[in-house]
Amino acid sequence: MELLDRVLEFYKVKNTLVVKQLFLKYMNLVLEKNKLFNLTAIVDKEEFVIKHFADSLSLLRFIEEECSNKNPVAIDIGSGFGVPGLVVKIAMPSINVWLNDSNKKKCSFMIEAIESLGISGVNVVCERAEVLGKKEDFREKFDFVFARAVDKLNILCEYALPLLKIGGVFLAQKGYECEDEINLASCAIELLGGKITQIEKFVLPFSDEKRSVIVIKKLRQTPPNFPRNTNKIVKRPL
Repeated sequence: MELLDRVLEFYKVKNTLVVKQLFLKYMNLVLEKNKLFNLTAIVDKEEFVIKHFADSLSLLRFIEEECSNKNPVAIDIGSGFGVPGLVVKIAMPSINVWLNDSNKKKCSFMIEAIESLGISGVNVVCERAEVLGKKEDFREKFDFVFARAVDKLNILCEYALPLLKIGGVFLAQKGYECEDEINLASCAIELLGGKITQIEKFVLPFSDEKRSVIVIKKLRQTPPNFPRNTNKIVKRPL
């Protein structure tokens, strides 16, 4: 598939042949299972390559820039069918990834996909992110948190920042126009121990799809009363 070749070259992905084979197998599995239950609205393969693969691979540069650990540990919250976390893992085998979603069917699919692809260093946890943020095994344990199109940034930060260790980085994938969300989230980010260090706007390669990545670094421990329960997070966002 020529478009996928070009995307992998654009993002300077290593072991291109292996990665390409895994991506194609993964895409075909998603599209096959999509007939049984709704995983993605995108069923055109070239559109899939841009909106799922290229969009996920746009995180690689930020991970490389921010990473001081040779084997970083990341968690992808609201992962759905594994995007961006599983895509990043395939392209960057050195990273250890947890895929998190509260939907049992989607988690079952991700487990099936991992087994089908035969890759290690990736796990699935089926739970709400705010519950994980209170658990000792997950709280302040991660070098990176990923989240793509999950919720407003002020709400997302209450899910994400408790999971990050100090010095860790939250990579929030957003649409091109994100200034209002950033302004609304500034108090929440400060309260939860973080700071925005970068806002990058770009167009995905070989398309006109505009995106942003907001880079939030964890500078201090998150106060122990966060994250709050689901109702409070949604009804009274920070």
